[in-house]
Formats: sequence, structure tokens, C-alpha cells
Amino acid sequence: MPDVELVKTLEVNNVLGEGVIWDNRTQLLWWTDIQSSLLYSWSFDDELTQYPLPERLGSFGLTADPLQFICAFESGFAFFAPTQQSIEWVCKIEPENPRTRLNDGRVDRQGNFWAGSMNEESSDRIAALYRLSQEGPQLMVDDIHISNSLCWNKAGNRMYYADSPSRCIRQYSFASDNGELGERQDFAHTERGAFPDGACVDAQDNLWSAQWGAGKIRCYSPKGEQISEVNVPCPQPSCVTFGGPDMAHIFVTSAREGLSEQQLSQSPESGNLFIYTSNMQGLPESISSLDPNRRSSL
Repeated sequence: MPDVELVKTLEVNNVLGEGVIWDNRTQLLWWTDIQSSLLYSWSFDDELTQYPLPERLGSFGLTADPLQFICAFESGFAFFAPTQQSIEWVCKIEPENPRTRLNDGRVDRQGNFWAGSMNEESSDRIAALYRLSQEGPQLMVDDIHISNSLCWNKAGNRMYYADSPSRCIRQYSFASDNGELGERQDFAHTERGAFPDGACVDAQDNLWSAQWGAGKIRCYSPKGEQISEVNVPCPQPSCVTFGGPDMAHIFVTSAREGLSEQQLSQSPESGNLFIYTSNMQGLPESISSLDPNRRSSL
């Protein structure tokens, strides 16, 4: 059974911390504060750095260049180098719809970058999930309200994904040779008030889910059975990942967005990043195979 202990809190007071990933190559943790248009990095030397962004960043993935990310900005896909503050746009997504922005995303085991959009203004299901390969963007799932929980199992032949308001994490069979989605099934349901947000898969193929509104990280077996839960010291954990030198630390972002003054006084650590030790190990983050020098095909 997972044994998890909170060992450190980074007091960053994010409005909407999200998209946390660990880069084994540089031993750096990265995450975004979406609503503040800021990108953060942190090292175990306790060096915390923040970088301004050209617009809100929903999610991002590693590339062959550790100083450059493939990004799902609010308006589209781009390569972005935070230290140089340089951006190369690939394409805009849903430019005809001002109600949506890109949200949760991740690189699959084959090196493609996936990101889904969300409807910020209403409950209409007008958002979608996209795959960005070297051939360009492709719509993969539609009829979505808020895209979240995107990750793959260890073998790379199963994809997890959630439309958060549905309170259901879905699983899709995944063709590792061409990235096509197959049969969809319900994987796990959450209780009222617990909305599946950012997720990751560990080395034992368990899924870890940050559950917005519930103040918990829940761990599910590959069969969708809950095997553990971790209480987070705030109601809105937003994303979870493994990392650290031994890949046995768990990092959790959180948000202050939408909380009243009374709620913030009761949960003053909302918006901070929480670091846990565990007896579990994670998987290295996949690295995008997209090549910005071949942008003519993107």
C-alpha cells in the first residue's frame, strides 16, 4: 500500500497552479500558474524561479531541448523557451470560439503532445481533445466541458482522460503504433463535490488523481479500484506528479481561484505546492518528438 508523508510546502500562493511535471535530465520541477501567466521551476537546492508568459499556459511537455517546451497556451500550440522568452507558434486552436481555452495536456509514450480545451463561460460541452503530431493537430474527442486527467499507462496502450464535471475518469484503448483511440470505458467515478483534475501513472501502473473540491489525491489500481488516498491541506488540489532524484517524491499543485475570503481563512495554504515522500515510484515524463525545425509539416 502507498505510504505518503508531507515533507515540504512551497508557499507560492498560485491563483491556479497546474500542469506540474518533473524533468529527470535537469532535476527540475516545472509548473504553471494559469491565471497569473507565470511558469515556475524549482530544484532540490530550493532554488525557485518564475518566468513571465505571453499568455495563460494550460499545460506543457518536455522536448529534446531541456530549455524549450511544447506548450498548450490558452489560444493554441507553441514552442516556448522560458529563459530566452522566445515563442514559436505552431497553430491556434478553436480561434472561432472565444469561450474556450486549452487546458490539461501531456506527451504520450510515442512523443506526440495532447491537450484538451475547456469552456470557461458556461456548462455547454463545446470543448475537445487534440493530438499534435509532426503532421499537425487532430481533433480526437469532442463534446467536452473541461478536459483533464490526461495520462497513459506504463505500456502506453491505455489512455486516461476526464471531463471533470462528469466526475468520471475514462479509459481508452490506445494504438501505440498510430496513436488512434479505441474503445472507451468508465475507469473510476468520484463522489459529489470531487472533480478529477490532473493525474499521472506510477511505475506499478496505478493512477494518481488530484480531486478538485475534495482536498484529496486518490490512487487507483489498473482495475479502477481505489487503493489509497492522501489528504491535501487545501480543498482544490489541481495536479499531481512523481519526481525527485529517486522518482519517489510526489508533487501536488493547488489553487486559490474561486475561494471566498472565509474559505481562504480556513484553508490558507490554498495555492501552494506540496511535496510528499512515498514508498512508491513514478515514471519519467515522456519527451516530445516534435521538431520545431520542421514546422512546415506542423
